Amino acid sequence: MISRRTFLKLSGLLIILLVTKSLFSWFSKPKVLHILCSASSEKLSATISLSKGISEVSLKVDEKIFNGIKIDREGKHWQFICEKLKSNRTYSLSLVSKKEILEPDWPLKTLPNENQEANNLKIMAFTCAGGGDGTSFGGKEFFKPFVFRQKMFDEGISNKPDIAIAIGDHVYWDLRGGDLPPLGRQQSAFIKFLIGSLLRFLYGSFKRNEDGLSEHNEMVLKNIGNDQIASLYGKRFKSIPIFFLPDDHDYFENDDAEENLVTFPADEFSKSAFKGMADLFYPPLLDCPNEATERKIGRIRYGNLFEGLFADCAGDMSIGGKEAVLIDSKNEDWILSRFKNSSAKHLAFIPSHPLGYTAGKWREWYPDVVASDEEDGIIMNELLSGKKGKLTTKAEKYLWQKGWFLQHQRFLKGLSDRKDNSFTFSGDIHAVGSNQIIKSGDYLLRKPILSTLVGPISSSTGTWPSSARGVIASKPEFLDVNEKLKIREENGFSLINITSQKVDINLHICGGHQGSEEDDGSVKEVINLKV
Repeated sequence: MISRRTFLKLSGLLIILLVTKSLFSWFSKPKVLHILCSASSEKLSATISLSKGISEVSLKVDEKIFNGIKIDREGKHWQFICEKLKSNRTYSLSLVSKKEILEPDWPLKTLPNENQEANNLKIMAFTCAGGGDGTSFGGKEFFKPFVFRQKMFDEGISNKPDIAIAIGDHVYWDLRGGDLPPLGRQQSAFIKFLIGSLLRFLYGSFKRNEDGLSEHNEMVLKNIGNDQIASLYGKRFKSIPIFFLPDDHDYFENDDAEENLVTFPADEFSKSAFKGMADLFYPPLLDCPNEATERKIGRIRYGNLFEGLFADCAGDMSIGGKEAVLIDSKNEDWILSRFKNSSAKHLAFIPSHPLGYTAGKWREWYPDVVASDEEDGIIMNELLSGKKGKLTTKAEKYLWQKGWFLQHQRFLKGLSDRKDNSFTFSGDIHAVGSNQIIKSGDYLLRKPILSTLVGPISSSTGTWPSSARGVIASKPEFLDVNEKLKIREENGFSLINITSQKVDINLHICGGHQGSEEDDGSVKEVINLKV
């Protein structure tokens, strides 16, 4: 039993400590929590977050000063777009607030313009880096610990890539039409209640009747993003332009189609929540058609050597039979025009959902669905349902749209018809692999197109397709391919080395299949693929 006098003394000491901490925080210099930068030939951009709000901050680029754009209400999140710079030049950047240096000098280079000769380019590419730090429940680890993922990042960065590409699923916080993640269908109502209450306490919950950028929802976005983005990336990529391409989970939904719930096309809340998270934490895409700012489409142009074309397959997807698309028709037209007119020696199509692979998911280019030999008719593939079967087209995938495959055919034809070298790479399917597509449906490609799964960062025992969907992903039934690398459920990343003469894709395999205790994210194996 604590006496009244002791209780008062302890209470007084606690109040003094809290006040002292508050005053220290008030007067201390803000700490830079994360920096992510991007580049084009004449622009640099940076997005930062701080430990405390401030009223102004500038980015010094050599001797030029660019004022920050405040993104949030507290002044903790800032964005910079630095224009009218010289191409193919390394600049010295620093962050300054009221003449106080918040972040000392670091280098960042603009890209060569399309008329400049470029002889070498090294790209680091990966997918599905999101998820909480070692998130586990129901006896399964769903996302690898941050130290595992950061080890993979550091392994890639040690190879000195010129640019990095993060493909889709930067955040996992699936709502399924509600205000909290569903936490898996196999969990009891009591476990869901307990974990949901904890998440609500730690992060808050969205108010879907408000805009994703409302004051309340902004705080929830920041809590999630500080955990899954700022804490994960930190400042390790600040000298490497990094390009973020969104996919379904970045709209706070899994791409589910079931009798009582269809999560896409994205509703207005999901779109505004995606925009809020992107503005707060990701660098903007600087090279977009018609100065688009939606972050759904853009390109990397690296001199006369390379052009990479991004496309979000979730944010603007549609339902409508043969007219349905995964990529907005206007954006499709732009991509096809770049296939035809680009003067780059090598061109890569980088959709957020891959060509050449299926895991039986709803929102895929392909009609393949997971079904047993006894099943026919219309099949719904529910995530984490525990269902077993095999991929087939004999059954019908619920609400799958033929127009998605027709759009796929147009993209493949555009890539195959291109005179100069072309290939495609993507992520999403939580695996590594590489297929050379020869024939798709009735279309025999004029030249084969290599499609590569670049490797996931955070997958663990609960998020491999074999666990979440009951099958290992594979090539779709409608495609004929040369299998260059048999699909493997491993974490990894790709280093794509491009010269005037050739493209080499080096897949770095980092394991992580058996959970946290198995390995630490180090590279176990490197597999070389020729484009």
